[in-house]
Amino acid sequence: MKVIVFAPYVAVSPHGETDLEIIQRHLDAGDEVIHLHCNGTMMTCDFNQKHKFSGCCRCIQSQKNGLKLLSKPIPSISFLNLTPTNRQELAVLQKKFTSMNELKELKVENFDIGWAVLSSIISRIRDPYPDTTTALSSFIARFVVTAYSVYRSIQNHLDKFPVDRVYVFNGRFAPCRAVLRACQSRNTPCFLHERGHDLKHFALFENNMPHEVDYFEKEIRQEWDRGNENPQREELGAKFYTDRAKGIVHSGISFTKGQKAKLLPPNWDAAQTNIVIFNSSEDEFAAIGDSYQNPIYTNQFEGLEKIIQSLQDYQDKIHIYLRIHPNLLNVDNADVRALQKLRAKHLTLIAPGDPVSTYALICHADKVLTFGSTVGIEAVYWGKPSILAGQSLYRNLGATYNPRTHEELICMAVRNLEPKDKTGALMYGYFYNTFGIPYKYYTPTGLCEGLFKGVPIKPKPTVWNQVVFRIRTFLPYRWFFMLITRVRVMRNFRLSKTLRWFLGGGSFGEF
Repeated sequence: MKVIVFAPYVAVSPHGETDLEIIQRHLDAGDEVIHLHCNGTMMTCDFNQKHKFSGCCRCIQSQKNGLKLLSKPIPSISFLNLTPTNRQELAVLQKKFTSMNELKELKVENFDIGWAVLSSIISRIRDPYPDTTTALSSFIARFVVTAYSVYRSIQNHLDKFPVDRVYVFNGRFAPCRAVLRACQSRNTPCFLHERGHDLKHFALFENNMPHEVDYFEKEIRQEWDRGNENPQREELGAKFYTDRAKGIVHSGISFTKGQKAKLLPPNWDAAQTNIVIFNSSEDEFAAIGDSYQNPIYTNQFEGLEKIIQSLQDYQDKIHIYLRIHPNLLNVDNADVRALQKLRAKHLTLIAPGDPVSTYALICHADKVLTFGSTVGIEAVYWGKPSILAGQSLYRNLGATYNPRTHEELICMAVRNLEPKDKTGALMYGYFYNTFGIPYKYYTPTGLCEGLFKGVPIKPKPTVWNQVVFRIRTFLPYRWFFMLITRVRVMRNFRLSKTLRWFLGGGSFGEF
């Protein structure tokens, strides 16, 4: 078997080490592996968006350290492989956008490049509705250049050296989605790697991003079916929820650590019908694509406004508690500010950092309403009617009430609802407690730290290294590096006004 591993984020654990894990496993099987690197060639990336020299140095050094640990040397070449026709197309490709919707419309063949760029930008600023005409325009243009370059380069690599499969991280960010779409355009299997159910496992998703609803539902059902003969299947499914209620999250961050067990809002009135709404941090999934769009509302805030207004006629019987997602703590954008300004007699806002317990709210609620948050499926496990007002990976597991219109949602909110069967919740919990492949060569030492074959691949944060990085980023040395990079840009991309940008008189948006 012949494979390509595209590794743009080497210094980011565990993703860089997962690339090495995959390479070593293929070498063990006698396969031929080609490693595609960046080495500072990309105009920007999700973990070094300002293209800082020190960030590129850390990534390049991590790459060198990691490749030395493989059982044998493998070809490691630059991903950049553009033809003269590609360069001409890039020179005229749109890079300035008057709105987010205009950016979404940008496509190159099968590559939804606008969505991909938007995903990277939103992840950077934590705002699901970025203003594309502000200072962000330069970053957007850089990501457009980067994403296009990766897309065409991977196509050219595959045309010249066909392989059996390609590996890349995640698929949501601009450079990585470019690899997925390039593979799809050439009918080459693309495997996206991500974290597994805990730090000791990684997962592979074939030809689909991990966030694709239909694909993920299929994976959940298949995992459940595979565990049919496992006597602990339901126990493992239930453990996902009992652990989370204790603040135990095996692969990620717990958002309930600052909360006080059993604490309810001071105005809680058990005599009323209490509906608890858990919103989501919308920026996490805002740019997955059309498949993740809300089926009822334009966005969460519009949904919340309409729900609160429609339930105003029942304010003597129904009270709404809106728990703003803890992940939005310290996030300042128009969406969060609008949420904090919501006011109504029958509404109580619970701030992201409020010590009120999420699980006390679930336990005492008459109904739970979410826009896709994991709490929606957790409520099902804890025996509560759960209304889903958005898109979610658990939407079609038969565990939640899925209204198709706002009117249908309000009917569900005001009438009595019976809790649904827990099977869908157990399926979801079982998947999240079992999915993934155990690492063989990588050993995690923390959420974002670990060893490959017992060795850290990232440069050690010694005093000497810090001195070297400071010297390297000192102005004359830094500008020498930037000059070399810009010369490579002009040679490889041949874009107009590049020299002006280098001299400080323009931006990528002016190409």
